[in-house]
Amino acid sequence: MRIKRLAVITLLGASLTACASMRPEPPQVQLAGLEITEVSLSHANFLATLALFNPNTAALDIEGIRFTLFLNDIRIARGVTTKSFSIPAEERSDAVIRLTSSFLDLLQLTRSLQNQDEITFHLAGEVKIGGVGLFGATIPIDREGTLPLSGSLNQLLPGPRQLQPMSQPEGLPLRQ
Repeated sequence: MRIKRLAVITLLGASLTACASMRPEPPQVQLAGLEITEVSLSHANFLATLALFNPNTAALDIEGIRFTLFLNDIRIARGVTTKSFSIPAEERSDAVIRLTSSFLDLLQLTRSLQNQDEITFHLAGEVKIGGVGLFGATIPIDREGTLPLSGSLNQLLPGPRQLQPMSQPEGLPLRQ
């Protein structure tokens, strides 16, 4: 009886080890870009580009990404993907996610941008990897870094804006 119990425990341990070794490595996630698409008096819309690298020798099915974006330690937006996609083995794929931020968060952010050439970011959340049964997993994301404060992010910079003079349409007299 004792030998049977030992054999069952050994087989169970071996099968669990085999299953664990079949679990894929999580993707590497990085914030690759952030672009403002619309600014209004109540909110701003962003497009965040996440770069995901699959370190596995097989394709990786991503069922979803959920994250919170902090810029200069200020929570700006939360994002969720609902569209599944696959990353080929040992390749990179980008996920573009729409974000919306409130005016109050943007006001707080613009105050922190004075005299800066770059902006710090913190991306916290999770990636849901697809799979059958035990092979699916939710992997935490926690990345920090900096982005250059250029392009459309310049719209957030505080301070007076220089107005460009309008050109005078032909045929209309100037009023003084």
